Amino acid sequence: MWFKRELSLPFTNRPLAEHNTLSSNHSKLRHKYFLQISLILALLFLTGTYYSRSKYEFTGILTSPPLGIPERVQRQWGQYSPWFPNKEYEYPPEGCEITQVNILQRHGARFPNADDKYVKSVQRLMRANKFVDSKLDFLREYQYDLEEEELLPFGASQSFEAGGAVFRRYAHLISEKILPFVRASGKNRVIHSATNWTVGFASATHQRINPTVTVIIPEDQNNTLHNICPNAGDGSKEKEAWLKVFSPPIIKRLQKAAPGASIAEEDVFNLMAMCPFESLAKQRASEFCSLFTDDEFKEFEYHGDIEKYYKTGYGESLGPVQGVGYVNELIARLTGRPVEDHTQHNDSLPFPLGRTLYADFTHENLMVAVYSAMGLYNITDDPLSTKKMDKDRIWVASRMVPFSSRMVVERLACQVDRASRFIIRPERTDVERSEDSDDGRQMKEYVRVLVNDAVQPLKFCGAGKHGICTLDAFIESQAYAQRNGDGDFEKCYN
Repeated sequence: MWFKRELSLPFTNRPLAEHNTLSSNHSKLRHKYFLQISLILALLFLTGTYYSRSKYEFTGILTSPPLGIPERVQRQWGQYSPWFPNKEYEYPPEGCEITQVNILQRHGARFPNADDKYVKSVQRLMRANKFVDSKLDFLREYQYDLEEEELLPFGASQSFEAGGAVFRRYAHLISEKILPFVRASGKNRVIHSATNWTVGFASATHQRINPTVTVIIPEDQNNTLHNICPNAGDGSKEKEAWLKVFSPPIIKRLQKAAPGASIAEEDVFNLMAMCPFESLAKQRASEFCSLFTDDEFKEFEYHGDIEKYYKTGYGESLGPVQGVGYVNELIARLTGRPVEDHTQHNDSLPFPLGRTLYADFTHENLMVAVYSAMGLYNITDDPLSTKKMDKDRIWVASRMVPFSSRMVVERLACQVDRASRFIIRPERTDVERSEDSDDGRQMKEYVRVLVNDAVQPLKFCGAGKHGICTLDAFIESQAYAQRNGDGDFEKCYN
């Protein structure tokens, strides 16, 4: 059945022979995940057909479990934070109807990357001659058992929930004949996030509408869902500079608590990162979380802000250009005109126009590049300092690109009078841009952008208090993308 085929994917990424070679700790972890997904499948089998009769009617069957950690702490994990809405979703002003939705979403929570060195930092701490702080006692018998790269069950549930939420919010745009068009970048965790999103979407429709992942774009080639720019910086210098600022007191405290342990600046970040990664993997509070204070996690969060700003954000001269291809695709969808792009767009792949709902799945670095190419969170006049943290900054990775983060671009049809004021309750939405109605009113097309449910101000295209600007003004504001990055794309390779 559909749920067995789809939902088993994220948790069985290895052939059986490879499973047999896993360490005992990894096997235990996989056994736990197998039991979890078996329970999920059983619930879906028993309740999926009668979805509207259960208590999950409005929240979905599969929900992300609580972690036993205060939300304020989870929000301090930077790009490793789980998704939270930045604000309660606000519907468009009266007089406006949503006619198209474009979603750009990050994959759900994952295991550490293969090149992360968390286990080495844990081992250095464990080599202490003794532990004199009881918070470190768990290390006496600790065994590192996190795997690499793949989507976590927690991440799968995030994606599932997101798919259901999209249907409930935008159900009027979808039917059995008008399906969402879904794409994914080619990394397993991204594909599995997209797949679970489609399952959550289908579940919310009582399996009446079953979207699929239509296009998967390999990451070994330049594409609009994966940032590639060989000559761009990666923010390493700036991250190291901030580490030198906030890590020394932590190093001093840990070495006092664990005499004989050789702790370096990089180890501080890695040990702090164990808090979110182990908590999300095991769905309970990791013991590593208690080793650090709230203020230290705020400094940890700022480390992620700096990385994103100086990697594909405004702080890297070749950062925004890595989002240009997606922006040009977005313009094509909003206007119904063919893509005009000479950067990352691959015109050999399916790219239908005229759809009402698009969902693309990607990584956080690409999302940051898109934000920067579009002009969101623009702090070029006040760049992030590597010496002092601005507590009032708007560039915050946990709000911009947490696990399962999403940017939504809504196209609106708004009924206006001759003075371009919104009219309450439009009588029709299936009209062309600026078409006169019989009573002297007009329907005009507008755009608004939401990041994790918060409406963005869009001052760069003249948006007012509702965060809405005309479609024409929005497109005009994206001149950098339409000029293919003003030569920056070529600098990625020359």
